[in-house]
Amino acid sequence: MGWMMQHSLCHLVFYDGSCGLCDRIVQFLLKEDRQKLFVFAPLQGETASIFLKNLPPEMRFTDSLILIEHYKSPYPRVSILGKGALRIAWLLGWPWLCIGWLSFLPGWMFDWAYRLVAKNRHRFFPQTECIIPNAEQRDRFLP
Repeated sequence: MGWMMQHSLCHLVFYDGSCGLCDRIVQFLLKEDRQKLFVFAPLQGETASIFLKNLPPEMRFTDSLILIEHYKSPYPRVSILGKGALRIAWLLGWPWLCIGWLSFLPGWMFDWAYRLVAKNRHRFFPQTECIIPNAEQRDRFLP
């Protein structure tokens, strides 16, 4: 039985496919996500156009991390910006939940820091290559 069958309520992370920092974060998540709870899709891809079209315009950032928790369930939960990043930390479990508990606070408290990093990410993390999943990771990436 594949991991998708085992984790029918997995979480979908949308990332900017043209961002070096985003690539590094996805590589980090692939390494740290031992339970394989996360799947990934670029914001520029088919999956994003399908899943994000029904979101309110203020949630459809083309350069932001977007997390859809339990994306296959009838009641998915969407988090963006800093809140999305902190929810990912919470869902990763120990030791990352030590940071992830902040996701229970209002988003405005840390979205400013997320926006500051996002604004400067291309300067500090130039795109050198796209994520190329290995054979074991391939089924965790959606188009």
